[in-house]
Amino acid sequence: MNSNLHDLAMLAIPSEFLPIHRLGTPSYGEWMAVLPDSTEIIVADAAGKPSSLGIEKAISIVQSRAYLEARARQLLVPLGQEDGEWRLVAIDFGIEAQHHDDEFLMCFAFQATKPNLAATRPYVEIGFALPVQLSTGPSFSPMFLLTIQTATGLAG
Repeated sequence: MNSNLHDLAMLAIPSEFLPIHRLGTPSYGEWMAVLPDSTEIIVADAAGKPSSLGIEKAISIVQSRAYLEARARQLLVPLGQEDGEWRLVAIDFGIEAQHHDDEFLMCFAFQATKPNLAATRPYVEIGFALPVQLSTGPSFSPMFLLTIQTATGLAG
């Protein structure tokens, strides 16, 4: 990663990436940075260090986060949660995103305004994937397709 890209990363992602290990079969290593609003940024491991491609993607997405997050929140509206709000907890460029064939996942957790220990706490991952290139040449402009990949803990 050149110094110019590194400087941009530090502006968009102001904390250092630290190694994390997720459970799974097999378990795997990734890297995480935390934004000032406590949103986690997760990138894959590449030979014992954070993936430079993952960091490049993270910089781009964090810089256009408001628009992409608003698009993702539109998909949460039909889930009909009241008495609380959806909070973006992570933007995942790591193994989980790759598993779903996505460029990245935006991960949301529902936070109730009145805590109820018996209530379920919904967690939703919304995947962003580039469509297959439909045309060639300079007229091609990428567009993300939004889909809910997984949802757990939702009460029916």
